[in-house]
Amino acid sequence: SPAQPFRPLREKSLPALPETLRQPVEARLLSLRSLDSQLAALAAAGTAIPAELRYLAGLTRIDSIVLSPDGTDLSLAGPAEPFAAVRGNRMVGLHSGRPVLCLEDLLAAFRDADILEAAGCSIDPDPERLAAAHNWLARNSAPATVAVAKARLEQMVRLQGHWNVTTFGVPEDSRMCLSMCEADYLMKRIAIGTDATGIRGLKSSLALARPGDNMMRRWWFAPAPDPLTVSADHDLWTLQGPRLQLFAQEEVMDDSGNLLDISTSRGSADEFATLFNRHLPELTQKIPAFADLQNILDVLTAVAVCRELQTAGTLQFQPQMLADPAVLPGRSWPVPRETLPMLTYRSASGGLIIGAFSGGVTLRSRQLVEMAATPDAVTAPNPTDSTTLRSVAVSRQDTGDMPSGKFWKDLPAGPGQGVSD
Repeated sequence: SPAQPFRPLREKSLPALPETLRQPVEARLLSLRSLDSQLAALAAAGTAIPAELRYLAGLTRIDSIVLSPDGTDLSLAGPAEPFAAVRGNRMVGLHSGRPVLCLEDLLAAFRDADILEAAGCSIDPDPERLAAAHNWLARNSAPATVAVAKARLEQMVRLQGHWNVTTFGVPEDSRMCLSMCEADYLMKRIAIGTDATGIRGLKSSLALARPGDNMMRRWWFAPAPDPLTVSADHDLWTLQGPRLQLFAQEEVMDDSGNLLDISTSRGSADEFATLFNRHLPELTQKIPAFADLQNILDVLTAVAVCRELQTAGTLQFQPQMLADPAVLPGRSWPVPRETLPMLTYRSASGGLIIGAFSGGVTLRSRQLVEMAATPDAVTAPNPTDSTTLRSVAVSRQDTGDMPSGKFWKDLPAGPGQGVSD
């Protein structure tokens, strides 16, 4: 059980949480209006923001986005758990180990004008240094022993230097930006075989490659098909399935070192992406950065829904604290701007297979909202499919008033619902 490794941490950490947050629940409803009001009250009193608000009452994902019956509030619903920091200072649920949602990500989503259009990152070689490395290899490509070939690869690594980390659409010093870069970096380390996952059936791209394959490849995270549905009245939005998907593209290099997409594929690049997507639920359990990226997409989608409803005039709510960086400034995070080359090799019959793997993250949340279909027009996820995140059912009538002094409330568990240890 994923819960077992967290039992000692849970026993140690629970007393530090408010008693109302010490039990896991299947469905917790969070009011954006009440959250905004509580933040305003804390700012007026000069009081620090407590963990209950900074980690959004322990929500581990967003399953539903609900417009209140009177159109004055928007609520987010999903499972929630007590939480504590683990290695790397990431806050995770103490039952599932899944990262909890962060207020900082919600602030970034509300405050940046471009973030809903396209937000992400990319790890790529410097074109000039890449061209120099390949020109050197072209001059030193005579048949050689494996030892000499490895020495040539090491020289190529030195010539390429560090690869560039670029970001777009997201505040470059935000927690959200750092989390995107982390997920991208760790995915590539799995692709090149540097990090073993211990997941049966998930092989690295290098292990899957065959002699003659094009080994200049790009992988990137983007929303999976149909992760969002909307009711006919546009008052209930539901996120479903794995949220994310890994996409693959083979590339070629021009004379200047620029990487260009090609339309053909020999299969092993797509094969790695297929295996990665198939094992994404296991990966999110083992590597919290991937679950964190799913949560970021949930948050961006929720804010995109908010903006859509505001534009349509059906949501009469304009957040003040959430949207104004002057009154509630966000924290600055150390986002890296370069990394070691994503370049590797393995021995094969007739020599070495060398791989150079670039790629990134691209999340277009406004496009998701614009393309959302009604549930009857979308194939529902198979509940027995390992890629399915089971969503909890929430209705518009569940919103209502929040308990006094609270920005969230727990909903009664439906048939078969509940969280076990």
